[in-house]
Amino acid sequence: MNLTTRDRIATLLVATTALIYGLWLAGFLGGLTIELVAVVVLALGFLASASAVVPGFAALLAGSRAYLAIASLFGLVALASGVLTVANATEHTLAILVITTLVLWASATLRHASRQRREVAVA
Repeated sequence: MNLTTRDRIATLLVATTALIYGLWLAGFLGGLTIELVAVVVLALGFLASASAVVPGFAALLAGSRAYLAIASLFGLVALASGVLTVANATEHTLAILVITTLVLWASATLRHASRQRREVAVA
């Protein structure tokens, strides 16, 4: 799979998210509170999204409305679970935040890669 620079940046940010979460779960980052981990995951997720998103809002709206709706729903779930984790310090909501972040990254990356393949096939 040939990733764009933007997708590579997003992949690095999401991999960092997964690594931090995994290390925290394993107890290697015991000094970090669950709230701090949630804030870091949210921040890295926002940065990943901003780095891989379609260059303009008009182009985003011109794409698949079903994909936009589903991705928006997952983004809302990620945001809500992040806020709930900070407010309530529960591991379940942190897990939901990390999982939704991974799903959003995977779906965007696969979508971008398939679009690139279609563009190469047409050219």
